[in-house]
Amino acid sequence: MANGRSIAPPGDSLSSWFQPWLQSAYSELDQMELEYLDRTEPLRARLQDVASILADPRNRTPECGFQLLWEKNQLEETLKSIHQEYDLKLLKLRYRKSIEVVKMLYEKVLSMDHHLSSLKAQQGLSNLSNPHNYPEFKETRAIIEERLKKKYNIQMPSLFQTNPFLSATFSIVGLALSSGEEKDKKENIEKVACVLDFTVRMHNDLNVIYYETGYLRDANLTLKKDCESLFSDCARQVGYTIPLVTCREGDDWERLYTMLDNYVAKALGETNNTATQPGGYPPPANSGNQPTAPDPRLFARANTNLQFSIDRVGAFVEKYSNFVSQGGEYYKKFSKIASSYENEKACVAVLPDQFKQLKRDIDETFDKFNSAYKMPEMQGSKLKDMLYGTNYD
Repeated sequence: MANGRSIAPPGDSLSSWFQPWLQSAYSELDQMELEYLDRTEPLRARLQDVASILADPRNRTPECGFQLLWEKNQLEETLKSIHQEYDLKLLKLRYRKSIEVVKMLYEKVLSMDHHLSSLKAQQGLSNLSNPHNYPEFKETRAIIEERLKKKYNIQMPSLFQTNPFLSATFSIVGLALSSGEEKDKKENIEKVACVLDFTVRMHNDLNVIYYETGYLRDANLTLKKDCESLFSDCARQVGYTIPLVTCREGDDWERLYTMLDNYVAKALGETNNTATQPGGYPPPANSGNQPTAPDPRLFARANTNLQFSIDRVGAFVEKYSNFVSQGGEYYKKFSKIASSYENEKACVAVLPDQFKQLKRDIDETFDKFNSAYKMPEMQGSKLKDMLYGTNYD
């Protein structure tokens, strides 16, 4: 069994885990339906025979008719009981699959959180729009300050050093007034021009990326908390009160599933030992654990609680999918912004490595939002049929 503390790789594609999981879920549902049909078809056949016999006037004598009516009533009650049991066990399976959906989506949310938190774009964006962080600008500024101090006794005010736009103005004026070789002046002006052109042109755009990336991370943290709250609400329905983080770290899923088995077994009037029997079959007659009549209140409560959890998971799937679609649109915009600097080729020599890394990070994250995180089949009819049992009524 995989350790619950592992994080699914961000590049983990839909086909590598969701499709096999969905196929397995449908296989289990098909197997349950086959077992249900195996149990009910002989009874339905006998019920049809009894109805045919009763339809014959010759069999409506008190002796024969009473026996047939009694058998018909017993068959109908048995079929009803089996159908109710099947419906609840079907709910149990769909509930378990819903928990597995929560488990898988939580790994995706953690992966997004890890990626957004460590994204180099978010860490270095504030530095990219400040010319004081560029070696070419700092070197030229130091030369200008020294020359202006010697020639005109002018010193750059401290405010200019913290404000990139005032500093840019001072530097341009300083370059014009300072002495020095024309060749050196020209080279310095070209370098500083590129730095100032990039930082001034891209200042607002880079801030957009910075703040909106922060917004996405905050929204992802909210989604993470929602997922943890959803798990607590769903697990509590079967008596499991351990938080999702602790359950995941301790790989405690089987205990949750065992509590689910016992919860449904109790609602069906079965003993705890019955719950552990393969395929949900009753224990041997000599085991001393015979089923008892279901408690109607427990049975109704179990149906309501399990269906409530499944509905909540379906709503969360929708919320997750909307967030991923929103994130993809944001990074599509970021990609256009990062590629919009029109003088990139002319100034490539002075552009920082951070900007190049920013573009790579944005493209990589955009791809992830459209492959690893975006899962259209999570909203598809097959998943909805599995969660809501529409193909198995």
